[in-house]
Amino acid sequence: MQEEEIHLRDYWKVIVKRRNSVLTFFSVLVVVVTIGTLTTTPVYRATTRVLIDRENQYMANINTVYADFYSEDYYHTQYELIRSGAVAYKVAKNLNLQSNPDFNPAAKKSDGFFSMIGNAFRTTKNVPEERSFDDPLLPLAKKVQGNLRVDPVKNSRIVNISYEYHDPILAAYIANGIANAYVEQVLDIKMGTAKHAVEWMSKKIDEQKKLLEQSQNVLQEYMKDKDIVELENKEAITPQKVQSLSAQLVMAESKRKETEALYNQVKDLTNNLAGALTVPAIAGDQVMQSLRTEEIRREKDAMEMSKKYGEKHPQMIRLREDLRALREKMSSESKRIITSMKNDYELAKTKEAGLRSSLAQGKGEALSLSSKAIQYGVLKREVESNQQIYDALLKRIKETSLIEEVKSFNIYIVDRAEVPKGPVRPRSLLNVLLSVIVGLFGGAGIAFFLEYVDNTFKKPEDVEERLSLPLLGVVPSFRKTDPDERLETITHTNQKAAISETYRALRTSILLSAVEPVKSFVVTSSLENEGKTTTAINLAIALAQMEKMVLLVDADLRKPKIHTVFGMENSVGLSSFLARQMVRDMIRTSPIPHLSIITSGPLPPNPSELLGSIRMREFLNIVNEKFDIVVFDSAPLVTVTDATILSDLVDGTVMVIRSGKTTVEVAKRGKRLLTDINAKILGVVLNCVDTEREGYKYLYPYYYQYGPDKEKAV
Repeated sequence: MQEEEIHLRDYWKVIVKRRNSVLTFFSVLVVVVTIGTLTTTPVYRATTRVLIDRENQYMANINTVYADFYSEDYYHTQYELIRSGAVAYKVAKNLNLQSNPDFNPAAKKSDGFFSMIGNAFRTTKNVPEERSFDDPLLPLAKKVQGNLRVDPVKNSRIVNISYEYHDPILAAYIANGIANAYVEQVLDIKMGTAKHAVEWMSKKIDEQKKLLEQSQNVLQEYMKDKDIVELENKEAITPQKVQSLSAQLVMAESKRKETEALYNQVKDLTNNLAGALTVPAIAGDQVMQSLRTEEIRREKDAMEMSKKYGEKHPQMIRLREDLRALREKMSSESKRIITSMKNDYELAKTKEAGLRSSLAQGKGEALSLSSKAIQYGVLKREVESNQQIYDALLKRIKETSLIEEVKSFNIYIVDRAEVPKGPVRPRSLLNVLLSVIVGLFGGAGIAFFLEYVDNTFKKPEDVEERLSLPLLGVVPSFRKTDPDERLETITHTNQKAAISETYRALRTSILLSAVEPVKSFVVTSSLENEGKTTTAINLAIALAQMEKMVLLVDADLRKPKIHTVFGMENSVGLSSFLARQMVRDMIRTSPIPHLSIITSGPLPPNPSELLGSIRMREFLNIVNEKFDIVVFDSAPLVTVTDATILSDLVDGTVMVIRSGKTTVEVAKRGKRLLTDINAKILGVVLNCVDTEREGYKYLYPYYYQYGPDKEKAV
């Protein structure tokens, strides 16, 4: 808790230190915001609430002409439609904003405003028209768009359509006009889509009707040309006929092969009765069997009679004649049978050829019917397809026409805008309050930023932390209480001043900074105007007040100042001694007891060489023997080498750093110049510290005195 309190106190000290920047930023911001708020024209906001609902189920089912309105981005599409230029143009046209001088400064005072009021609460039929680039309503539509706000209500289908304008009545009228124009636009889109769909389908249905009639005529001509009357029956009978002919052909071919085989067997036996009788087809003939039986009987009778009557008996002769005649008859019958077999073969052959021809004809007819059926099917399907398309278009055009007539709608104006009672901006009290808050925090931020970029020494801790050198003392900034008072000799002229006490404290720190007594030391700084001469003079005065013999030497041979402070002539001084001139009365007595002064003398062309010469060492030996303490005021460290050379000769060096001016980099460079030659640095004096600004009054109470002659910090 202790660390946190100290940390917060440091922050407060930064703000106090930079209070001028904080107050400047705060004041400017508050004044600018206040003036801007008071001079800003009040803006009023009127809001119309609109419900964007889903269409009824019936209309959603039959409405297939345009895309589904209820995809994921449907509502975002509706919001953009409300903000669209088409809706804004409708508003400008419906409300006759061109004639309203408050909205259109170019308009003349007329009754257009009152006609606009009448139009604000009714919907007008929008007639599509071409808009030219110089249409006077286009800039007004842009103006309507610029002040429009669309805010959907979370977790609902309600949308707030707001319009902001400096005239509250006009803001309400335009807000209502936007809602009406939006409803018109959606209705125009839907009805326009249905209308275009009806027109398109009407055109397509005429074309489809022509295609249907054309396909029907082609089918009719084809049926007439191919004599297709009962094609379906023929298609059913022809395969059966072909199948039957195929079976008959097989039987005829078998019959032909059988008769051919028999004929081939007997065709060479026409004159060979004995051989013919060996053929079963001939032998099995009934006539041949009876003749054969008769022949056998007669041969038997001839054998019996030959035994009884002899060969020459008339009966034998007659019997032989009968037998010969019988055999001739058998031979004739055999020939007849063979001829019959030949006729059967020829007949079977002819029948087979006829059936084969009929089968080929039947197959050709079947193929022809199949080809005709395919083409007939193609034409018939084309007729059916055209008929279906025609019927579908006819049905769809009726449904779409019904949509156009019914005009089902899903957008409703829930609450119309009323004239707002107060402006939405500027919010004067809130703006001023925010400017105060932002001014305070912004000013604090600027203070911390300036503190961050300020790379100078501002407090004693900076010296020890950044230079790692002991702090001999802190000299506050000087504030004159008397116009004739000079800071260079304040320790002598006003010993009761707080700043005089700081130099006495600095004197003590220097005397106690080393184990051995310090006989001589040089007071220097990194750059000029850091207060080294003033510090050297006041230290010398403070040492002289201890009744010590003190010598103050102006060793700044480039810009000497001590002789001007004490009002002395500078024709003779340190440079004269170092240049080996005969110098008399070089050491001068000052009006301050125990304090002697050696001025710089004429400015030499080679100060560094003189300060580093043997003559300078002789000078130190002389003054160290004669005086208790010798104080040298030298040139700055960084700009020239005079102080570096002198620091190597004396007992110690005191660095003066000016608060808020000397940067850390410059001070470190000055320290490095001294440490590189192993000079003894007694410590650092933090000069010109604004104790009130830095917030260190409580750390340095010796800056303040109490009593009848109490004074402010200097």
